[in-house]
Amino acid sequence: MNVMPLFIAIDDIAGSVLIVIVSLAAFIRCRRLVIREAENALWLFLYWLTLALFVFSLSRALGHIAGHLLMYADLDFLWRQMRPFSGGLNAIISIIVASITLFFHNIQKLYRRMEADHYHIEATSQEIMALNREMEALVMERTMSEMALGIADGIRNPLQVIGGFSNRLLRKTAPEDPARDWALAISEAAKRLEEMVVRFESLAQNKKSFFSQDDLNKIVRDIVEMLRGEFERKHVHLITGYHSYPVYCQLNRHLLKVAIAHLIRNALEATGPQGEIHVTTTCDKNYATLVIQDSGKGMPPEVVSKVFEPYFTTKVGGTGLGMVFARQIVDEHRGIINLESQEGKGTTVTINLPVRFGEPII
Repeated sequence: MNVMPLFIAIDDIAGSVLIVIVSLAAFIRCRRLVIREAENALWLFLYWLTLALFVFSLSRALGHIAGHLLMYADLDFLWRQMRPFSGGLNAIISIIVASITLFFHNIQKLYRRMEADHYHIEATSQEIMALNREMEALVMERTMSEMALGIADGIRNPLQVIGGFSNRLLRKTAPEDPARDWALAISEAAKRLEEMVVRFESLAQNKKSFFSQDDLNKIVRDIVEMLRGEFERKHVHLITGYHSYPVYCQLNRHLLKVAIAHLIRNALEATGPQGEIHVTTTCDKNYATLVIQDSGKGMPPEVVSKVFEPYFTTKVGGTGLGMVFARQIVDEHRGIINLESQEGKGTTVTINLPVRFGEPII
């Protein structure tokens, strides 16, 4: 027997056994990681990969050991018959290893996308919670304002009677009559109460609570970025144009984002693939203007005239309240919303907001 082939055989067998031991150790380690973190995609990938590599190394080692033993036992013909099956098995396991790698490569892309969606959903949930808090505060403010106005109105009615009769007594009472001083005191007290009621009503009607100085451009950019994925999925072209400088107004960021997002989603629903939606902002010394224009199917005049009516909808399963809420939110900002549409040419929604919150648009 030649020394060199024997040395090569021993080296091959030792290397095969070593590969089996290393792959088994890697598999055991990855299995512990999976048991500790069963939902970790990376550990799960390494677990299946090391398992496939362990099976491959074991199959290869057994084939090589069997081949050397049969050759040294002068059973070459038997090894020649077994070699195709051993090679085929190794080829199949190699394909399995490659398939697992490619599968988990694609799964990793999906996992990253799911992780990004998770962060997006979490951020959206935080935004919705903030919006709910704003809505609750707004409802509370509205309720308190209505109660305050009701109380003020209830006080004014008897106050007018008291003031009116005290003034009549003053006109009919002689200057030297002691009762004149009493009537004068009643009249002055009625005037002070009337001034208090006026101040009370002005405070109750003040809508500046929950509004702050904010940039309309930034709000619109945030909404567009949030909806960009929907544009891409529907293959609709988004064209934006913002005023060259920040458009500062007294705004409620959360409420306005709800209204604008609803309007842009309406435009998306009405626009087919390869259509266009233009979102632009402009500003002058009095008003900030937002225009949302789509190239969708448009609406007939009879639908346009009812679009802001409660419970009117052309969508299956729609509530008919979206546009109503959008107009109410714009009204809360003392602005106006206008909708123009033409069948086959699209729809344009224009929102005008006063730059100075105390000046309602006429």
